[in-house]
Amino acid sequence: MILNISIDNTNVIERGVYYFGLSDYPHITTTDLKNVIAFIKYEVSHGRQTQVVCQDEQILEAVNNALSDPESIEGIALPLVNDFIYHATDIESAIRILSGGKLLSAEKVYGKSGEELSIQKSSSLWNDPADYFEYIMFCWGDSPIGDYVVLSENFLSDDDLAKGNFTPGVRFYFRYEDIVRHPGHMFDGYHPVKVKDEIMLTDYLYACIVPEQYKSELEGFVPQVIMSKMFFLSNNGVGLDDWNKIVYDYVRML
Repeated sequence: MILNISIDNTNVIERGVYYFGLSDYPHITTTDLKNVIAFIKYEVSHGRQTQVVCQDEQILEAVNNALSDPESIEGIALPLVNDFIYHATDIESAIRILSGGKLLSAEKVYGKSGEELSIQKSSSLWNDPADYFEYIMFCWGDSPIGDYVVLSENFLSDDDLAKGNFTPGVRFYFRYEDIVRHPGHMFDGYHPVKVKDEIMLTDYLYACIVPEQYKSELEGFVPQVIMSKMFFLSNNGVGLDDWNKIVYDYVRML
């Protein structure tokens, strides 16, 4: 894996490269360094080495210093980025999740190994390694990346996304402070947090946000015990960025 530290303020893994954008390039913050260390540790634990590249020598020096003394960074408490995280799925996966009352890793949802799923999805932009499919992966509550992942196989244009010519995914929202108490949670320096295998919805779910057009499809599969946490919102003609804001503002007001 290559960790490419750049001026572009985005964080995405594509085909074996983690494009790690700094919020204040060329300055690297403690948060950035903690994520770099967590990412490299995660990769090592799965038998992969990481090559860190950056055009700025001072940034590379700061990274190398942190790697040589990781405890000096890991012990620093950081402010919470967002109170909420969410996992987005397509409608078929959402039906499986709600029917079983559990949020599941891709391995559990599809009944296939991480290796099988990695091969099956090798042509996708993300091209995730096999171990990623063992986890339920989250993004921050105010980020549109969950829907981008769900929609990534539909080959939608930027114009379609801007004009609302798409159906977004189903979002399962959780409080960050609740999920980090889950015994299967872990940090990989890329996702805010991820959880191994499964999460019981009755124990952790804060809200499930569903595009209104899926209402009749889903209602028969929702366990009564979480019915009060299901919310159906209209996205008719709403672009992805606006939809993301509508959903996040709605969840914050619950």
